Amino acid sequence: PNFVFILADDLGYNDIGFRNPDVQTPNLDYLANKGVILTNNYVQAVCTPSRHALMTGRYPYRSAMQNFVINPDQAKCTALEYKFLPQYLKELGYQNHLIGKWNLGYCREECLPTSRGFDSFFGLLDGAGDYWEHTTYGLYDCTGQSLAGMACLCEFTQKISILMPVICFQDLELDRLDKIFTEHDNKQPLFLYFAPQNPHTPSQPTDEFLNKYSADDFEDVRRRYLALTSGLDSMVGKVVELLNDNHMMDNTYLIFLSDNGADPAEGLNAPFRGGKGSLFEGGTKSSSFIYSPLLKKTEYENDGLMHITDWLPTLVKLAGGHVEDGLC
Repeated sequence: PNFVFILADDLGYNDIGFRNPDVQTPNLDYLANKGVILTNNYVQAVCTPSRHALMTGRYPYRSAMQNFVINPDQAKCTALEYKFLPQYLKELGYQNHLIGKWNLGYCREECLPTSRGFDSFFGLLDGAGDYWEHTTYGLYDCTGQSLAGMACLCEFTQKISILMPVICFQDLELDRLDKIFTEHDNKQPLFLYFAPQNPHTPSQPTDEFLNKYSADDFEDVRRRYLALTSGLDSMVGKVVELLNDNHMMDNTYLIFLSDNGADPAEGLNAPFRGGKGSLFEGGTKSSSFIYSPLLKKTEYENDGLMHITDWLPTLVKLAGGHVEDGLC
């Protein structure tokens, strides 16, 4: 089967339409309600540890990645001896593509996504970036091909990197999605890891989505966060459209979750205490679901305990592979 794994960035547990009618996410709501909502799916409290756990199937402390995010001035990445999910899938014949946020280190070529199983990468190597100028969120200027520049919005297909023009990151991601699906050979299974920055700060939504929320009803910071969330929903809708147009949906598992809870200043993690960076459930319980015509039972909530490390062995097994016991 094909796998489309969508990882939202800082999405609160109650920042999705099927839980909160204030949030306009019709595509996510449809997929969740027609699939299986995972009510006990846990993640790590911040970005890098969660992404490490997803890609390796291991708890982040095993690679000293449990404490916070990797910053541009840190010469570190996930331990190179750890095998990544796309490397397992590559052995099973998959084409692997990453669009969006990496945040697992880029201090050496061996640390880059295309050295760790992905056939292509388009997005941010760093933890966050300006949605329009594609700089690393006020830390570095992306005017050259320096190491700092590599943390900006960039493209890697093996060793090639280029900087992108001043267009909203979301629109560039949509263009890349279209390219991947247009060029994909359906004779080969696809693993698409789509990790958009939405709704992570900086709060820079397009007017199209900002205008969905009245300034009379929401404080500015909340309004902008919700607009970024609706932008995320729109991108998910585009993924579904491309899967259908390319006759791939019937053989695809689409998995959605957030890497951690929302910053309480912007998002809503109710009914749980805490938020991003907290070990309370507001920081570690993820809005999650799986949608697929391949599922035998749908349209229900599954309360089974699951952690983000579980996805690697789950997907590898569904693909016909094997992961050693005790991996995590």
